Amino acid sequence: MRLTPTEEDRLRIFSAAELARRTLARGLQLNAPEAIALACDEMHGAARGGASYEGVLQAGRVAVAPDQVLDGVADIAQEIRLEVLLDEGSRLVVVRAPFGPGSDDGPGATRSGEGDVPLAPERSLRSTAMPLAGSGWTCPPGIRCDGRRPRPATSTS
Repeated sequence: MRLTPTEEDRLRIFSAAELARRTLARGLQLNAPEAIALACDEMHGAARGGASYEGVLQAGRVAVAPDQVLDGVADIAQEIRLEVLLDEGSRLVVVRAPFGPGSDDGPGATRSGEGDVPLAPERSLRSTAMPLAGSGWTCPPGIRCDGRRPRPATSTS
C-alpha cells in the first residue's frame, strides 16, 4: 500500500492516540506526546465529521483534561498546531494552553537566587592558559594558537 506523507502522518497520530487511550484506560496519566497525539486525533476526527474551525478548536481543547496529564506536560506543550482539512479547504488550527496554564516553576523556568551563585566552586580562579603573543587573548595548554592540536613528533630515521 502506498501512502502520501500526509496519510503517514495521520496514521502515526492515530497510533499514538490509541496508545494514549489505552494508557488512560489503565488509569495512568498521559505524557506530552500521548496527550498531544490524542488532542490531534480528536481534532482530525472533528474536521472529518464536518465540524467548523471553531468546532475543531473546541475538540482539541476538551480532548484531554488537565488532570489526565503528568506534571509538567502543560509547561512543555504550551501550543498545538495542526493542519486539518475542513469543508472550505486546509486550515491551520492552533490550540493555545491545551492542557491548562503552565506553572511558573515548570520545565524551562528561570529561578533567581540571592547574592552571587558559584558556578564551579571546586575550580581555582587561576588560569592555566598561556598568553598569545601580541594580544590580550590566551591559548589553552596543548592547543596551538591557530586552534589545532599539535601533532606528535615523528622520527624520520
